[in-house]
Amino acid sequence: MKDKLIVEGDHVVDIIEIKQWLVYDGLLEGLPTRRINDQTLIEIKAHAKEFCQLNAVYLIEPIQEPIEYKGHYPFGEPAKLPDVGCIVKVKSYSTFKEPTKDFSELGLIWFQKQFMFPIEEDILQKIKAIPYSQLCEEFHY
Repeated sequence: MKDKLIVEGDHVVDIIEIKQWLVYDGLLEGLPTRRINDQTLIEIKAHAKEFCQLNAVYLIEPIQEPIEYKGHYPFGEPAKLPDVGCIVKVKSYSTFKEPTKDFSELGLIWFQKQFMFPIEEDILQKIKAIPYSQLCEEFHY
């Protein structure tokens, strides 16, 4: 049985690929900052396009949690993303833009506290709100 997600309110899509990683696994010293996190998000979008082999990727914007630091941190405002990054490629056997095509796909990116499964409930709610029919790419077999 395939794992599924609900997008755009009630449309069911199949999860066909998953990638997860610890966001700060390579951070050897110092603290993450908002500037570093913003750059990380840009890089992750590019990586998601490559991983999913799609131009259509959607980032669920993560909340950057401030990190308390006594004094002035010289490298920027300390902040952290949730611990685990997730990229998922989803597929629908429906098309929305071009009726002659056979299926549609979209790459999704989000961050959560722990490795999935499960996907955190607040993320599932945000996934349901994604306008899949407007964002997806459509293909022929």
